[in-house]
Amino acid sequence: MTFSEPTLFEIVETLKEGLVSYSTGNSTELNNDDYKRLRKILLSTEKLSNKLPEFIKQYRSLDEFWGYIKEVSDSYAGRRQYLGEVFNPLLDELETNATMTNDYSELEVIGSGGFGEVKRMKHNLLKMDFAFKFFSPIFSNDDERNLERFFREAQILFRLNHQNIIKIYDIGLLGNKPFIRMELFEGKNLNQVLKDHGRFPINKSIDLMIELADALSHAHGIGIVHRDIRPSNIMIARPRQVRVIDFGLGIYLENELTSRLTRTGHNIAGGHFTAPELISNPKLIDPRTDIYSLGAVWYNLITGSVPAGSKIRETLYSVEGMNEEVAEIILKCLEDIDGRYQSMQELILDLTKVKGDLF
Repeated sequence: MTFSEPTLFEIVETLKEGLVSYSTGNSTELNNDDYKRLRKILLSTEKLSNKLPEFIKQYRSLDEFWGYIKEVSDSYAGRRQYLGEVFNPLLDELETNATMTNDYSELEVIGSGGFGEVKRMKHNLLKMDFAFKFFSPIFSNDDERNLERFFREAQILFRLNHQNIIKIYDIGLLGNKPFIRMELFEGKNLNQVLKDHGRFPINKSIDLMIELADALSHAHGIGIVHRDIRPSNIMIARPRQVRVIDFGLGIYLENELTSRLTRTGHNIAGGHFTAPELISNPKLIDPRTDIYSLGAVWYNLITGSVPAGSKIRETLYSVEGMNEEVAEIILKCLEDIDGRYQSMQELILDLTKVKGDLF
């Protein structure tokens, strides 16, 4: 056989088809030298080293392979099925990788965390940049339920259609890594803004809260609760552009919330912005948890600190120019679940009223 710069997909496919024919008594162009050469190429490819069938690593010749495959099954159908089961997942991954490589060019990593990483990628034909969020693989080969749950939850995100929510364009699976393709928003998250420019003036913070509450009200209206509102998940850019990002997929978010509880046992670190009842019950889906988080973000923007400890009210009222109406709205967001605002619309009404009264 002769090859002209074959792709990895072509090499694996050639090896698979040759071994199937060899194992089932059919004529094949695959000879012992070909087997050794293809095996050497695949074993020397670092990204494949832990994905190849074990027999490729173990058996150096066709004769050794023949002894192995006879033990796997004494029927042609059984051997064909076995080789399909061990090669097809790898072929699917390589085919998907090839498509992604042809369509997109990776430019840079723009974010990372426990979930995986976010990459800036350019569509080679459209000449447009997108953000790809690649999730860490968490699905075992024998557990389709988690995979189905990921796509079911991700599918719901397509229903989000609001000017202040990042747009979702596509979802998929790259190898065993789920991904979401979304709008690339050129801006800074609120943590970066606070670091660069300091605390927000009260009037500007009210405007921002109205936009964020409206975005979350839209999500709640179609049955989506963010559950992870915090400064790093809110981005802004000039002029007056705002985006809520990273709507949580439960299968990942619940693991993260459980991890916070395991690490701390109470509301610290990222948990400062998470409603106490959500920390206690990571599976809880209640729109009022987002109201708490939005209040915590607002508190952080105008005080420069997080709502923790015994002096939350005192710290809030110590802010220069603080108005009692504004302070009480923030504090109501931070009440226990039954004492806080019961809907984003209720919060928006008070925000709009206080804005009209003061400004």
